[in-house]
Amino acid sequence: MQFKNYQTETLDALTRYLRFARAEGPEKAFVRIQPSTSYQALAGLPEAPYICLRLPTGGGKTILAAKSIEIAGKEFLDRDLPLTLWMVPSDAIKKQTVEALNDTSHPYRKMLDEVFEGKVRIFDIDNFEDIRPQDVAQKTCVIVSTIQSFRVRNTAGRTVYKHHEMLESHFRSIPDSEAMEHISAEEAEEKGLNEGSLKFSFANLMFYHRPLMIVDEAHNAVSELSAEVQRRLRPGAIIEFTATPRERNNILHSITASALKDEDMIKLPIRLRPHHSWREAITASVAKRNDLAKRGAKDKDRIRPIVLYQAQSSKSEANPEAIKEYLVKEKLIPAERIAIATGTQRELDGIDLKDPACKIEHVITIEALKEGWDCPTAYILCATQKISSETKVEQLLGRVLRMPYAERRADDALNQAYAFVSDPSFHEVAGKLRDKLISMGFTDEEVRASVRPDGVQRDDQTGDLFSAGDDAVDEPIFERKVPDTKENRDRLEAASGSGVQAFPNDDGTITIAVEGEITGEAEAAIEDVVPVDEKSQLEAEKAKHAKRVENAKSPAQRGVSIKVPGIASMLQGELLFADDESIFDGAVWSLTDEPAVLTDGELVLRKDDNIIVIDIENERVIYEDKTDTSQYLPGLAPGGRGKNEAQFVSWLEKQCRAHMFSQTDLSAWLAGVVADLTGRRQMTLKDLVDWEHRIAAAINSKLKAVALRKRHDAFQLALFEDPEIQLVPDRFVFSEGLYRGLPVQRLRDGQVFKKHLLGAHGIPKTDGNPLGEEFQCAVALNGLDNHVDVWIRNVAKHPDSFKLMRPNGHFYYPDFVARLKDGRIFVVEYKGAAGADRDDTREKAIIANLWAQKTGNLYAVIEKVKHGKGMADQMIAAIEA
Repeated sequence: MQFKNYQTETLDALTRYLRFARAEGPEKAFVRIQPSTSYQALAGLPEAPYICLRLPTGGGKTILAAKSIEIAGKEFLDRDLPLTLWMVPSDAIKKQTVEALNDTSHPYRKMLDEVFEGKVRIFDIDNFEDIRPQDVAQKTCVIVSTIQSFRVRNTAGRTVYKHHEMLESHFRSIPDSEAMEHISAEEAEEKGLNEGSLKFSFANLMFYHRPLMIVDEAHNAVSELSAEVQRRLRPGAIIEFTATPRERNNILHSITASALKDEDMIKLPIRLRPHHSWREAITASVAKRNDLAKRGAKDKDRIRPIVLYQAQSSKSEANPEAIKEYLVKEKLIPAERIAIATGTQRELDGIDLKDPACKIEHVITIEALKEGWDCPTAYILCATQKISSETKVEQLLGRVLRMPYAERRADDALNQAYAFVSDPSFHEVAGKLRDKLISMGFTDEEVRASVRPDGVQRDDQTGDLFSAGDDAVDEPIFERKVPDTKENRDRLEAASGSGVQAFPNDDGTITIAVEGEITGEAEAAIEDVVPVDEKSQLEAEKAKHAKRVENAKSPAQRGVSIKVPGIASMLQGELLFADDESIFDGAVWSLTDEPAVLTDGELVLRKDDNIIVIDIENERVIYEDKTDTSQYLPGLAPGGRGKNEAQFVSWLEKQCRAHMFSQTDLSAWLAGVVADLTGRRQMTLKDLVDWEHRIAAAINSKLKAVALRKRHDAFQLALFEDPEIQLVPDRFVFSEGLYRGLPVQRLRDGQVFKKHLLGAHGIPKTDGNPLGEEFQCAVALNGLDNHVDVWIRNVAKHPDSFKLMRPNGHFYYPDFVARLKDGRIFVVEYKGAAGADRDDTREKAIIANLWAQKTGNLYAVIEKVKHGKGMADQMIAAIEA
C-alpha cells in the first residue's frame, strides 16, 4: 500500500523510537525524539514502551495501527508473529474493526496478509476461547476488545478473568507465577477446582505472552486504565492512536489537519446552512445531492454522493419513518434508494455502500452514526434536530469529512462537505464548532492542562479513579481502620454494593469509608471486621457519625417544604388557572375576520441564504459568514409534480396545522391565501411548489401572530377585566426529591447556603455565569437572616416549578422562591442592567404582581444596583414595604 507523506513520517517516527527503545530503554528513546517533553512510564512496567501517535479525524489511524504491528514486532518485541490486543472504545467500533480485519479484500487485512504472508488470525474478545496454542505460535493473532472488558475492580464477574477449561491446552507449557491470578476459595468450592492453582484465564494468557497493545482513540481508553489492569495484562508495549490526546499521553509524533488537507484526505471547507424546519432542511439536502450527483457522474470515479439524515426519536415528528415517507411521497425518491439504520431497523447490514451497483443514496439514522460508521462518499448531513451540544457538532462533522479515494476531484464542489441543519440559531454555535474542530486535532500541537476539583483522589499514571462532578454534593464520611486480613478483605468486598469502600494502607490496616448514612448491610459488615475489644468505641463513633449525617441533612430531608398558592379566574362558570393554558379558553378562535392575504412584507420571494464556510489557513481553523444567492430548488418534477391548487391547499393544511383554529376555518382561509397568491401576486402553480416551504413558513408566522393577539385578548378578559379571582392553596409544593437528577452547582470551598431547601453545599444551576450576578442574588437572598426562613432556586421549564402564564402563551418562571419567617411567600426575579427595562420584563411583572396582590404574598424584580441600593437592600425594602 502507498502511504501518504504524513503517514510515512508517523511510521518512521515509530520505527526510530522502538529501535532506540530496544537499545537504551523507552524513556531515553522518547527524550531522544522529543527532548522538550517528559516521559511518563507505565507504573510497574517501566521496560514497556508507552507512546501516543496523534492524527486528526480522517487521518487513517486504523491503517497505521495495522502497520504498527509489523514495526513493533520487528523493532522491539523480536517476534516475527506478534500477539496483539487491539483496544477500541465501544462495541460498535469493535464490530466494525473485527469485520474489516476479517475481510481479506479490505486494505487493513491485505496489509497484514502481505506483511505476515497470510499467517493472520483475527478474534473478537467474545470468542477468545477459539484461540489455539498453534495459532499463537504459528500466526499473527489480533484480538479486538473494548476497554470495558478488562476495567473492573473485582475480577470475579468478568469473563476475561474467569477460569476456562477450554484454555487448558495453552497452560500446559506456561509456568506458574505469583503475579498471575489463582483460583480463589469461592471459585474452588463453586466449580470443584483446586484452591490456589493457576487460573486458566484469558488475562493470565496475556500476562504470559506480553502482547502488543494497540489502543484506538486513546483518550477514551488507556487514560482510564488503572495500573492494576496493566499489571494483570503485562503488555510488552502500548501504542496509542488518537486525535485528542490528554496530558498523560506520551505524544511521540503529531500531525496537523493541514497535512491531511494537503494530502487530499479530507473535504474542506465545510458549508453549513441553517433552516427553519426539518422539511426545508431535507428539501435543500435533496437538491444539493441532485446537484452533486450530476457532478459526480462526470468524475473519473463516478462518485455517487450520499445524504445522511440524523432523525429524531420514534415519538418525535421527524422520526425515521416520517423522514422516509417525506422523501418518498414529497421528494419522489424511490424507496429502494433509502435505508434506515437504527437500533431496531438495520437496513444497511450486509450492504456495501462503496459498491457501484449499490442504489442507496439516502441513509436515515438517529444515533447509529455517532461512531464506527465510515463512508467517504457521504457528502451531506441533514440534521433534523437542534445541534445544541458540542458533542453532536463533532459527530456531525466527522461523518462527512473523508475525501473519496483520498484524491482531490476536478470539480471543486466535490472537494467540500455540506450540512443542512434544522436549527435557525446555528450561527450562534459557529465558535463552538470551531472549538470542536480544534479538539478533533485540527490545529498545531498545544498543551492543555486538565482542571480538576481539589481533593479528588487520582492516579497520576492512568487517570481519575473518582470523579467529583458538578452534581456531586458532600456528605459526612465515616472512616475507621481495621486489620488487613484476607477475611476482612473478603467481607468488605462482599459489602461493596451497600456503599462500603475499603482502602489498604502501608501499615497493615484497611481504611473503611462509608459516605452518608450507614445502611443495615454496611453496618453489619463493619461490625464483623472490627475487633471485639473495640466494639464500644465503634458504637460511639457510629453515634457521632449519625449526628453529623442528621446535621448535614437539608431542610427538605428533614420534612420542610415551601407551599405556594396559585390563582384562578371564574369565567362563565369555568375555573381558568393563571398558570395553565386554560386561561385562554375564553378566546374566540376564528379566522373569519382575518384577511386571507400574505403581504409583501410577510412573504419575501428572495433566496439569499447565509452560510458558514469553515476551512484551514496557516494551521489555524477559520470560519466566516457568506451569502449565497440560491436558484429555485432543483430536483422537483416538472409542472409541479402534477399538483393542482386544491392539492396544494391540502399540502398547506398539513404544514400549517394550528390546533386553536377549526379545520374548516383553516381550510377556507388557506384557500383564500392561495387564491390571493395566484391572483394578486401572479404566482404559477410551479412557483407555489418551488416556494412551498417559504410560503408555509410565512403562513405559520402569520397564524402565530393571530393566535398571539387572540391569546392576549383572552388573557386580559380572564384576569384584568373585573374577573372573579380565586385563591388555589398549595398549588406548587417544593419538597425533597423535587429536582433530583438535575445539574447542581457546587459552592466554593467553605461557602454554605444553610437556608437553601435542598442542601447547604449546592443549588440547581443558575443561568449563565455560575458565579455571576444571578448567583450573587442567591447569596443576598440566603443572607437575609431576619426575614428568610427557607428558599429555593426555581428551575425554569421544570414541570413542578412555580410558574405563571404570559399573554403570549409562554410560561414565566421567576428565579427564586422563599418562605419568610412571617409565613409569606417571597418570589424574586433577578434582571441584569440590559434586561430590567425590557418589555417582556414589564409583562412578567404585571402577572406576577397580580398573583402577589391576590394571594397576599410578595414579588420583586431585583437588579444589581437600583436607586443606589444593592441586592439585599432592595429585597428588604420589598419585604418591609
